[in-house]
Amino acid sequence: MTLTSKAERQAHLESQAMQAIKFTVENYEHPVFPCALIAGDVVLLELLNRLGYLSTNRVQIMFVDTFYLFNETIDFMKAVEKRYNFKANWFHAEGFESKSEIEEKYGVDFWKDDLKLYDGICKVEPYQRGLQSLAADGVITGRRRDHGFDRAFLDIYEPGDGRDKINPLAYWTFEDVWNYLESEKIAYHPLHDKGYPSIGDAKDTVPVPRSKWFEYAGERLGRFNGLTNDDGSTKTECGIHLPHASNKKDSLDDEKGGGGGLTINIL
Repeated sequence: MTLTSKAERQAHLESQAMQAIKFTVENYEHPVFPCALIAGDVVLLELLNRLGYLSTNRVQIMFVDTFYLFNETIDFMKAVEKRYNFKANWFHAEGFESKSEIEEKYGVDFWKDDLKLYDGICKVEPYQRGLQSLAADGVITGRRRDHGFDRAFLDIYEPGDGRDKINPLAYWTFEDVWNYLESEKIAYHPLHDKGYPSIGDAKDTVPVPRSKWFEYAGERLGRFNGLTNDDGSTKTECGIHLPHASNKKDSLDDEKGGGGGLTINIL
């Protein structure tokens, strides 16, 4: 790809993403962006800031602290809040104030022994509670088609049953994201410089050789390391974006796409 074509592609993708964000703000009363500070999320924060939606709180930023995140992630979120002059809405497991409290009740290795329980308590429940408390009707996400097979047919707009999802970066690749961060000189998560293409929980996220970062699904190769689903398949999703997310104790609202909603055409 020549420098000219590369620049043209980046300009097109940027315009496409900004159009999707503008559409969301213009058509939803309570747009929310659940941000995990992975590379694509950082791009979206930059675009939201350029459009004036952060400091004005027109788009609410939601952050789920699982209690198992890297310390660098917590510090980076605080730095991002200061840089863009906004305050994120922080959520964590209901009824607990720390990892030690959860492990006192369920055991130190409960996330290994009952992965579905862990996902439900530490990720799905606070995520769903956050969206509900913010009255989210449009949810902006950083999901992309190149994340892997589970997202291979992702569209920019996903109509839902009462809560729609908008994926402004759906057609970007990880290389596009990284090129954008570098060309626009946007500060990114410090763990990228230590070999992590994507950052999740410290307990199951590992570095990946840079040579593999930009392969298909390469960004997420270091996520959910050593974890498997109930059926024995390799874990690729934390449960937040699955159709029927629930834990053993509570039946959580599902995010299954359905009919109705608005129609969007973004070129």
